[in-house]
Amino acid sequence: MRISILTITAREHTGFESLVSSLQDAAPQLKAEGCSLELVWVHRNPGDKKALYTAAMDQVEGIDFVFVDDEPSHKGPCPAGARNAGVRACTGDWIVSVDDLTRFQEHALLYHLSYAKGGVDACVGTFDVQKDGSTIVPCFEADSRMKDPRSSDGEWASNHFYGMHMAFTKDAWSMVGGFDESFDGVYGQEDCDFGLRLWRAGCSIIWTDKARVLCYRGEKHNSTHDYLFTDPSVVPTAYVSGVPKWRNDALIQWNTIVGKVVANRGEQNG
Repeated sequence: MRISILTITAREHTGFESLVSSLQDAAPQLKAEGCSLELVWVHRNPGDKKALYTAAMDQVEGIDFVFVDDEPSHKGPCPAGARNAGVRACTGDWIVSVDDLTRFQEHALLYHLSYAKGGVDACVGTFDVQKDGSTIVPCFEADSRMKDPRSSDGEWASNHFYGMHMAFTKDAWSMVGGFDESFDGVYGQEDCDFGLRLWRAGCSIIWTDKARVLCYRGEKHNSTHDYLFTDPSVVPTAYVSGVPKWRNDALIQWNTIVGKVVANRGEQNG
C-alpha cells in the first residue's frame, strides 16, 4: 500500500517545512503497517524552490518526493489544472490532497490508511484552524457548514469535498475525468464539483472527523486570489444585493440543485 500526499501552491511562504515534519512523524507508523509515503508538490512560479525542496527531501528518509512545476492555463487561480497535474504524478493507491500552510495531526494518516484498506473511493477529511499565536479553532467552529445535520448523507459529503483536506483513489479521479479545468481562472469550487461528480458516478464517499489536519489561517494567510489577478475587475461577473457573485457559483448551484450534470468530463478536460 502507498499513500500519496498532494499539495498545490502559488505562495512564496508555503509551510513546506511544517508539512514535511508532520509527514516524518507519520512515516514510521505507516511503514510498520506496510505502507510507504510519497509527497507530490505542485508549485506555480517556483523560482529556486524546486532545487531547495528537492535537496531538502533528499535528506529525509522514508518519504519519496516529486516536484511538479505548475504551468497554469490562466493568470488567475488554476487549482483544477494544478490538482490534475499533481494527481498524474502520484503513484499511490490513496491520494490525500491538502492545502499549503497545512500539517497533519497525530494519527491522521493512519486513519487514511484504514479508509484506503477499507476500499472506499473517496474521503472528506476534517480540518482545524490555527490562528496567530497558540489559538486553534476546531473545525466545527471554524466552518459553520460542517454543522449541517445531514453529515451521514452521500450528497452532503460530496458537497463538503474541500481542497484543504480530501482523499480519493486515482481510479475514481480517472473515472469522472479529473477536476474540471473550466473552473480555473476565476475562483474555485472545483473541489466540491469534483466531489459531486464522484457521488453521482456511484463512488463510495465517507466523511470523517478523525483524520484531521491543521490549517494556518492567521493574518499572514493572504489569499492567492488577492495577488494572482492582474485585473480584479474581471473576477466577479455581477453583484447581487451588493454581494459579488462568481461565475462558478452558478455552476455549483446548477450541479447541486438541478443536478443535470454528467459525472464524467474526461472529454472536456482532454
